[in-house]
Amino acid sequence: MADIRPGSPGCDWRLLLFQFYPMISHNSYEYGRREYHRTHEDNGSLVLVVLAVAVLGVGFYLLVSRFHIRTHEIVELSFYLIALIGAGISVVWYLRTRKKRIENAWPHPAVFVPMLKDHRYVERAFDQHAIIPGYDIYSRPWYWSDDSRRMQTVVVGQSGSGKTTLLHNIAAQDIRRKVNGQHLPVIIFDGKGDQEFLNDLLPEIAAAGRLHQLRVLDPFRPEVSIRFNPLYNKGGSSQELVNAFFESFLQRQDFFRGHQAAYLSDICRVLDYTGKIYNIPDILVMARDEQVLKEQISTASRVISNHPNVSQQRRQNFEMSAKNLLQSLEDRERLQKIQGLLNELGTFTEDDLSVITNAYEDLLTLDEIVDQGLILFVSLNTNKNARAVTALGRMLLQNLQLMVGKRYLNEQERRRDGRPMVSVILDEFAPFAYPNFAQILQTARGSNIALLFSLQSIPQLRTVSRSFGDDVSSAPNTIMLLRTRDEETARYFLNASARVTGERRTMTVEKKGVLDEHYEEIGFGSITEIEKTRAVDFQIKNLPVGQMQVLTTDNRLGTLHMHVHVRRQHRWFLSSLEPVLYPRLQQVNAHTRGANLRFRNPELARRMNRIFGKSRVALV
Repeated sequence: MADIRPGSPGCDWRLLLFQFYPMISHNSYEYGRREYHRTHEDNGSLVLVVLAVAVLGVGFYLLVSRFHIRTHEIVELSFYLIALIGAGISVVWYLRTRKKRIENAWPHPAVFVPMLKDHRYVERAFDQHAIIPGYDIYSRPWYWSDDSRRMQTVVVGQSGSGKTTLLHNIAAQDIRRKVNGQHLPVIIFDGKGDQEFLNDLLPEIAAAGRLHQLRVLDPFRPEVSIRFNPLYNKGGSSQELVNAFFESFLQRQDFFRGHQAAYLSDICRVLDYTGKIYNIPDILVMARDEQVLKEQISTASRVISNHPNVSQQRRQNFEMSAKNLLQSLEDRERLQKIQGLLNELGTFTEDDLSVITNAYEDLLTLDEIVDQGLILFVSLNTNKNARAVTALGRMLLQNLQLMVGKRYLNEQERRRDGRPMVSVILDEFAPFAYPNFAQILQTARGSNIALLFSLQSIPQLRTVSRSFGDDVSSAPNTIMLLRTRDEETARYFLNASARVTGERRTMTVEKKGVLDEHYEEIGFGSITEIEKTRAVDFQIKNLPVGQMQVLTTDNRLGTLHMHVHVRRQHRWFLSSLEPVLYPRLQQVNAHTRGANLRFRNPELARRMNRIFGKSRVALV
């Protein structure tokens, strides 16, 4: 036996390496192979080559000596056989590596789905109570179920990333769909005031035969807009609306904020019992004119006395409100204490906004939108009269939250009973949100409502409050991310995609060559176990237009991470049949049901003339 002790003549470093070899695993030879295994692999390859040559030689001998086939025929057959084998190998290699090549390609090439095939996919999705937001990298449709949508969705993407195309596709499919023969109620809240979005939806609405069900709320297009009185509640008490109406002002710095809320509630309670519909100018007149205030209290008292069905508790509430209002008339600083409230109310008496919010007829509530299966498109542009439009947007969100709360308490709605869900799309809603709006996430699913929040970045939610941003960003079941450069948004999606175990491979190389320098592996390497996110930072910041990464949950597979190409809705344009929004008809008896309060004091009428206009301050 050779002496392998250090310093002995028979010591060989190769023998030492062989002795210590069992300490290192040789199974993963693709990450670093020893010279010993490389030699044996080369010998194995040589044996295979020799066997192949021997088989070919024996085959050639048999063909010539036994089958009497000529040499040129054998050569010709060989070429045919080689071509056939090569083609077969190429096809098999292409099919086996196609999936891997598609996954490794970046950016992912656009997918093409024929129109008829896409139409069949959409119809199949409708039968499964789902829609198709897009196709994956293998051109397979993504069936997005209603059950998943009811657990809320967040869509994040910067301008020009294809977010509007995605929302248009979702809205168009919801408009076309029917559940048990009933159309889906659709509410679209456009915080940008983008008229192009509405114009693109008009052909879809007309094709679905629902143009008569469309309702548009646009404070700067009163000729086509429906009327929305934030203080009107059909068939019920308006006190909950009054509280939501006041909260929409967000008067956090006003010292008399609590007093103003109680004062507004008392005035509205008195007007409720007069039996008339009232609006914001009516409240302003009643708050400023003492004579009008006393007259309305007397009118409400007569109405209550003539209706014995009014409960004792309601009578006591009215008497307390009337007493508070009459006592406030003795306070010399009455108007100073409610000046902040009057200023907020005054913003709704300007420009075209007053036509929308101060009507008595042609009023529509969100409950009617849902019950009648209508389509409501709300367009708000904060670049004009930002203060009033922002307050109006908050009022609409407050009404939406109240509607969700009512449906949540309705046992029939919670059981669904075959009724279609309500599709609500909130695009760029952050400027109109308020901290308590996040509570809607807890009850929307039980109310059979699918909420979709669309915004440009996660920090937009922090402008409302930090807790609001955390609730909205963490609660949704589905997250769709289009291209973004915001670091916080990218980090939010990376963390939500979860970490998985991976491997970091290292290989020792040696510089070779004199004229042509290159590096060769010398057989040493290591593998380190690491954790990495399923989503890649480079990819989510460099997504092509119309492509997105999605995180959604599956009851069987858990959380899924997908790369999806946004589906583009097919459009048809006929110039002779272009859908048009015509002006709405004016109500002849528009003021017969309203309170129509006027100033009794001539001095107040002249002072308020510039706010209301001459037609509203006429003396009675």
